[in-house]
Formats: sequence, structure tokens, C-alpha cells
Amino acid sequence: MAYQVTARKWRPRQFDEVVGQEHITATLKNAVHSGRIAQCYLFCGPRGVGKTTTARILAKVLNCAARCDGNPCEACDSCQSIAAATSMNVLEIDGASNNSVDDIRELREVVRYAATEGVYKIYIIDEVHMLSTAAFNALLKTLEEPPEHVVFIFATTEVQSVPDTILSRCQRFNFRRISSGQIAAHLGTIAQAEGIAVEEEALHLLASRADGALRDAESLLDQVVSLGAEVSQQAVVQVLGLVDRGLYFELLDAMREAAPARVLAIVAQAVDEGADIEEFVYGLVELLRHLLFAKIQGGTDELDMAEDARLRCGELAAAMEVEDLLRMMQSLLDLEADIKRSVQPRFRVEIALVHLALMGRSVDVGELLRRLQSLESAAPRPVVPPSPNSGRSEPAAPPPRKVPPGTVRRRPISTRLNEQAAPPPPAESSNEQAAPPPPARQQVVAPAESSSAAAGLSFDQVRTTWAELVNAVRAAKPSLASFLNGAALVGLEGHVLKLSFGTADRFAMTQVLNNRESVEAIAEEKYGRRLRLEAVVKKGDQPAPQAASQPESDPTLRSVLDTFDGELV
Repeated sequence: MAYQVTARKWRPRQFDEVVGQEHITATLKNAVHSGRIAQCYLFCGPRGVGKTTTARILAKVLNCAARCDGNPCEACDSCQSIAAATSMNVLEIDGASNNSVDDIRELREVVRYAATEGVYKIYIIDEVHMLSTAAFNALLKTLEEPPEHVVFIFATTEVQSVPDTILSRCQRFNFRRISSGQIAAHLGTIAQAEGIAVEEEALHLLASRADGALRDAESLLDQVVSLGAEVSQQAVVQVLGLVDRGLYFELLDAMREAAPARVLAIVAQAVDEGADIEEFVYGLVELLRHLLFAKIQGGTDELDMAEDARLRCGELAAAMEVEDLLRMMQSLLDLEADIKRSVQPRFRVEIALVHLALMGRSVDVGELLRRLQSLESAAPRPVVPPSPNSGRSEPAAPPPRKVPPGTVRRRPISTRLNEQAAPPPPAESSNEQAAPPPPARQQVVAPAESSSAAAGLSFDQVRTTWAELVNAVRAAKPSLASFLNGAALVGLEGHVLKLSFGTADRFAMTQVLNNRESVEAIAEEKYGRRLRLEAVVKKGDQPAPQAASQPESDPTLRSVLDTFDGELV
């Protein structure tokens, strides 16, 4: 006998052999057993899931002389003739090539004749959505009141193209995509029966590539078997042009560890091995989907993967956050659309992956606030001396405890509110240093200055060496140094060095704020610690839009940034 492809040789012959469509086969078996046969059935769903196969099995069951538990016997003359496609009672029509109204008119004349053997005369119209509008209209009356011995079975992949008038006259059955696990298991059964050596990971790769279509998976199996005697993972990757899943795991490890050089090397290796750029991105998105499911479900038991890949997915998912996975998936999904329009798709992919590798990992803000509250409760409360203008005596606060080096202390809310209410001291000139703050100001900022001094830097030290810092800035950016000369020092609060500008110096204030990273870097080299510049306006001036628009002015956010030495991105 001539060679038959796997999809034809292993086509199901009974309802129990249909893979992944139990909700349909059970319904049809019960309908046949109870005698509730409809005049028209509509099988709709994606390609390669068993629509036409199920239609043929139903046709055999309806005319079978010795049904066995709702399945055809495969031994009677009717079953054998239908299996050999020689039966006069089962007529298969291709809707794509017989779609005219004349073909349907001829069909209406034929259906009047009774079956030559058996009970029913069955008409299977495949791809019924290809019929023309006139052909559908010509079929309406026959579908609504067909002869008692006639059963129509329609199959289509585009049910939305079938008119509602046809749908209302049919029993509709929706075929599902078959899961990767069921496809892999069925391919394993075929390989065992055919004596083909296979690897579990190779079967899962074939099933994943088939995208829910069992017929496609069987065709891919034939293609890989033609390469050699064994169906291995390497053979599947080579024949189908896929990317080795191990490269995806290495790529995600490199992105998680912020190693852009490794990211570029892995992309280059995939391209050198002949991988298509779109296929590379598709495979990475698929792996991220598995990781997201494992992270949300709390395990990898539900993943349709081989055992080794499932273990690696579990380890990698435990080391990543859901927010990072969602961000990566969204970026890659947007990248898929850009690749088709890009002149250099590989370069576009490399840019996106390096960007994801260098992007900081997500941190739970609630966890940060909880850590902040624990630090605040553990830190001692500073002593606030009584105001010299108040004639009342206040109860003395307990003496401050000695704070070990490296401890972060947050100022009380009342102190920070007083600092916000107290106006900054006016500067005598734009080219001179600011005068020392008045006694009331010193009283309010005393706790902040004490914390700064405990960290090794005080406001007096900054004020004394401010001219040297400006000269250092002048060596790098002369224009920026001239803008700094127009600022007056206000105070040092923790990590924040406050400068004041007048209304006439708003442009200078804008330039300092736009280039404050350069000043902060130079200050870090000089003082050995990172300072954050913040600009305010002099007393009596209106706030500048730049200062008012800074999100760091929020007290809670300000305390979080100071505690963890962070910055807003």
C-alpha cells in the first residue's frame, strides 16, 4: 500500500478516538442513542481540530447496522463504504468550489431521492461559509423542511460569515483548540505505535508550534521524522527553524541580572543559528506567558511543558516579580508590531531588550513604607529646645540616645511642618554667600543639622566650601557655575541642600534644576556623600513653576527618598 501521511493514517474512526472534543462527541452519541437526530448540524471551529472527521463518524453511525455504544461498528457494508469514500448515501461537497446558486439548485433536486441502503442520506458541505448569498438563500427552504431521510452536516472555520438565517436552522457545535498537553500525549502514542524514538521536550515543542491544531502537529511530526530516526529537541529546532528554549532562559537571566552585554551576545547567537527575528520575539513572549502563569498560580503544575522546562520555569518565576513580567510582555507585544515596519528589525529588538535589561526592577511601595515606619519607630526622637520668645516653660524632653553610625533617622512631622512654614532667610547679594539663618530658623532645623553632622557633613562645612564647589562646577560647566553664583544657601536637611533664588533669577533657577545631576555628582566627589539640590524662592517672591511642579515636595515621598537614598524616575 502507498505511504499515507500521519494525519490520514491516524484519523479517528470512532467518537472515542476524537482528541479534545469530548463535549461534542458525548452529545452526538447520546443523540444517536436516543434517536433525536437533527435535520442539520453545523460544526465550527479552528482548522485541524476534527470537524470533518467528526462529520464522517456521525455519517457512519447514522447508517451503521450494528452500532456499539454510540460508535460505528466499522464492519458492516455501510461503514466500510463510507470509510473508503465509495458510499452513495454520503456525499461530501466542497463549499469553496461548489458555491454557486446552480450547484445548490441541483442539490435540492437530488435530496428528494431516498437512500439506496441504510436509513439516511447525508450531505457534508465543508467550508460552507464560501457559499454565495444566492446559494444560501436557495438552501433556506430545504434546510427548514428537508425530507425525513436527509441530514445536512456543515463544517466551517469562519462561522461569522454564515448568515443568521442558516444558523437558526442548524444545531451548532463549537470545536475547541486542543491543548498542548493533549497534542503531545497523542503524538507520543503515535510515535510509540510507529516505533519512533522521541524526546518529551520535542513533543511539547511540536504541540506548542501547532497552536491547538492536531492535524498541524501530525504534519510537523512527519516533517521531523524525515530528518532522521529520532525525534529530538535539537531536530525539531533545526527542521522548524525554532529557537532553543535554553537561550530564552539564559536571556531572561541576563535581563534579570542587568547584563546588557550578555543580552546582545544571546541575540547574536540566535541570529547566527538562523533564527527569524519575529520567531525569536514570539518564543520569548510565550516563555514570559508561562512565567506569568506560574507566578500568579503559585506553581508550574498547570503548564503544558516538559518536566525539565517546568522546573526551570519555576526557578525563574520565583526570582522575578509579576510587575516586571507584565512590563516585559507589554514591551515585547508592542515590539512585534514595530518589527514588521522596521528597516532594521534585529537592531530594534536589541534596543528593546537592552532597555529592559537596564530598567530597574519593580519595588513594592507598600513594603517601602512599612520599612520606613519600622525605622521611624526604632529611631530616637530629637530634642526640640523651647522657643526664646515663649514665656511658658515646656516639659523637658528625654535626652537623645546615641545613634550608631549608618542609622537613618526621620524628623518628626511637627518639625517638618514648621520648616515648611518658616520662610527662608534673604540673601544679601546674588554673588555672596547667604547670611546665617536667624535663631528661630536655627531652632527648627537643628534636628536636621544634627542628623547631617552625625552622617559626617554639616551645613557649616557646605557653606564654608561652597565657593570651592562652584569653582569645581565652573571647570566642568562654566555657564552652570554662573547660575549657581546667583543662588544663596538656605540650609542642609538630611540629604537635601536648599538654595534660594529671586524672582529675577528664575531662568538661573531653571538651569540649575535641569542640570542638578551634574552639580550633585561634583558635590559627591567633593564631600564623599550624595546631596540632592532643591530650589526655593526668597521671602516675598512668588513660587517658581519649576519648584512647585517637583513631585519630591510631598513630605511622605520626600522621607522615602531620603531614607533609601533613592530618586524619582
